[in-house]
Amino acid sequence: MFAERMLSLNLPYSEYWLPLVIGMGVGFLTIMVLRSVAFKPGAYVPRDSQKKEGKDFDPFMEGSRSDQRRSFRRGGSTIQVYFAPPDRKDMPNEAWVVDRSMGGVCLGCNVEVPVGTTICLLPFNAPPLTPWVDVEVRSCRIVDEQVELGCQFVKVPPWSILLLFG
Repeated sequence: MFAERMLSLNLPYSEYWLPLVIGMGVGFLTIMVLRSVAFKPGAYVPRDSQKKEGKDFDPFMEGSRSDQRRSFRRGGSTIQVYFAPPDRKDMPNEAWVVDRSMGGVCLGCNVEVPVGTTICLLPFNAPPLTPWVDVEVRSCRIVDEQVELGCQFVKVPPWSILLLFG
């Protein structure tokens, strides 16, 4: 009786929206059933409780709690650069880009530079009209008889200039 009454209703455009509503309802129920079967509570293991030792720990993939960078540091081929104080660009020193990120570079050189100093960088093979890039020295440490300068860009240069640093 109910089915006869439902079929006798004269609803406008029911041949279009009724199959759509039925299909969406079946899809919704299917998703709910799959979620309840596939994702059982208690199956999730937090990353902090996983064992992180030796070869299994990859700080690039998992990150480090002590690392305060906003973007990942990446290695790559070493690029030769010139660096100098902003007022002495006519007599630059040579350095090598050890690693780089969107926020700065790590330079390997033979000269210690005080932390907090602003220096200018120019890649060795840069085109003639390439501007110098200002960086601030954030750390200076001696590693294997070489000085490593951790530098942060004062103003992040355009992508075309970043590509010159490797």
